Amino acid sequence: MISLGEDHARAPSLAIPASEPQPETPSARQDAPSPGDSHFLTVRGIRVRYASVGRGKPLLLLHGWGSSLDAFADLTQDLGRFFRVTAFDFPGHGSSDLPATTWTVDDFVELTLELMADLGIARPSVVAHSFGGRVAIKLAAARPDAVDRLVLVDSAGVPPPRTAGRVLRRAASKFANAAARRFGRPGQTIRRAIVRRIASPDYLNAGPLRDTFLAVVNEDLRPSLRRIACPTLLVWGESDEDTPLADARTMERLIPNASLLVLKNAGHFSYLDQYSRFRLAVIPFLNG
Repeated sequence: MISLGEDHARAPSLAIPASEPQPETPSARQDAPSPGDSHFLTVRGIRVRYASVGRGKPLLLLHGWGSSLDAFADLTQDLGRFFRVTAFDFPGHGSSDLPATTWTVDDFVELTLELMADLGIARPSVVAHSFGGRVAIKLAAARPDAVDRLVLVDSAGVPPPRTAGRVLRRAASKFANAAARRFGRPGQTIRRAIVRRIASPDYLNAGPLRDTFLAVVNEDLRPSLRRIACPTLLVWGESDEDTPLADARTMERLIPNASLLVLKNAGHFSYLDQYSRFRLAVIPFLNG
């Protein structure tokens, strides 16, 4: 079935949407890690790009869908003064290779665990944005021994409410798929036209990762939220339209040891939109 936008992650590769406020950044861009500071290792047969800076308690950063470790460039540089920070490109993102098959969230979790083992990262705290939050949620739920503290920033994982518009789009999706199967090339043309009208931008831009995208966004992570045992800080932009604040309220209710920080005048990239307030809350929490 084609995507109806169940996942809310809309992360651009390396830029903030033009409609969002310009972020407060902790340092000049020339001070941030560049691609030349990154390295590669092979995990599960996939060449993965990663970068590590700083020293101290381990901290792992997980980026959003369609993004890369570069989205955390300034954050990595700043937090590297307090922690040993590691970020990497998920397979099919940034400079990491594509997975050879359709992946689920569990596959991304297993790759993350293997990368941690290969790099000697033991029980890190995790800061995860958007799609990265999906991976962090399942990681913390399945392996409570593997995560010290968890920061979920505008995280995906809660399915959107069932509305009349979504029901109609799902029906259109089923019709499009049926037409493609039954009417050959004309049916394929019909399907493409419908897809362009109803599919989410992430699906349309996913290219060879489209099947993986569907597998990821169609998983409801609410059962996993209940199994998270580590202290968890939810950081949300009050004006986030991609993963709305209602999702944060649901996560706060379901995660046993969670607190919620709502950042005013911030959208889906709240950690950039209100960086000063973000770091003032996150650094003490990670050191707790």
